[in-house]
Amino acid sequence: MKITPVEITNKDFKRTMRGYSTDEVDEFLDEIVEDFEALYRENASLKEKIEGFSEKIEYYASLEKTLQSTLVLAQNTADATKNQAEREAEHIIENAQAKAQAIIENTNKDNENLKREYEKYRMEFSNFKMRVLNFMESQMSSFTSASEEIERGTLGTGSLKVAGLTPHESAFEQKESMEKRAFDEDSFSEEEVEIKG
Repeated sequence: MKITPVEITNKDFKRTMRGYSTDEVDEFLDEIVEDFEALYRENASLKEKIEGFSEKIEYYASLEKTLQSTLVLAQNTADATKNQAEREAEHIIENAQAKAQAIIENTNKDNENLKREYEKYRMEFSNFKMRVLNFMESQMSSFTSASEEIERGTLGTGSLKVAGLTPHESAFEQKESMEKRAFDEDSFSEEEVEIKG
């Protein structure tokens, strides 16, 4: 049972013949009431402070819990973001490597096609060149034979026909006729003529 300062002040004792001095008891009780009241007030104040501290402790404990949850969530988010970024980076690198490989393969194919095409035209040009040279040698041989026969005076109409000339053509007409025959007789294709041009 808690005793309050008021109860001590209002407490009455029975009087007996051989009891203590009433004044001394009252004086002592007054001192006790004064000290007890001070202790009572201090105790009440300390209880209020303890309640305040308890509330703050609960608040900080709750805050700590929240912070820990937030840190765990932040760590999980950071890990997930990092993993996602790493996966995306790997995906980007794989795509870039695949595209680079495709470009290299296409370039190699184009290069091979160009090499084949170049070789084809080189061979065609080489064949055309040989045919032209053979034709020119043939014509030079015919011209040389005809010239020698003319100088000897033994060239007849039949010989002129063999050389591709007729006795009535002028030198200019003979030149044009020979150039025309150079293409007609040797059956050059249109492609070869284009290459020559």
